[in-house]
Amino acid sequence: MNQDQSETDANRAIDSAQEPSSLPNDVWGSYQFDHSNDSIELDLDRNRLSGYITQLGDAETDSNTPLTFFFDQSAIDGGEISFQTRVVHGVWYSFRGTIVRDDGKARADGGYYVLRGILAVHHPQSGRDKSADELIEKRQVRFKSMPQ
Repeated sequence: MNQDQSETDANRAIDSAQEPSSLPNDVWGSYQFDHSNDSIELDLDRNRLSGYITQLGDAETDSNTPLTFFFDQSAIDGGEISFQTRVVHGVWYSFRGTIVRDDGKARADGGYYVLRGILAVHHPQSGRDKSADELIEKRQVRFKSMPQ
């Protein structure tokens, strides 16, 4: 069996182990991230999750430069979602959690949903690639949906 066949079989096993999404159909959209100009954009389509994080850089070399961290891995398993982003300027993010109803009165209001879970900020020592040798900062987060 070649490597491509092994990877295909492994991906099928992972897909079959995941539960169909039990999230509401309208949870897609923008969620507040760490600062006022930062956001997480989620797109859910037929049990598939894609998206990205945008934020302004805060290092000397990228201060106030918009940075976009596209998801390179993502999953939906019942009511749980997870994603990992690509490495940008020596940083990448991972998230595992769920989306729940919050205090907004209508979907068009901010805070109608909240993205709740564990966010990890990864700092690879190589600065460019994901690796086992990295500094990881984890924290509980609650990111409210933004007005639509």
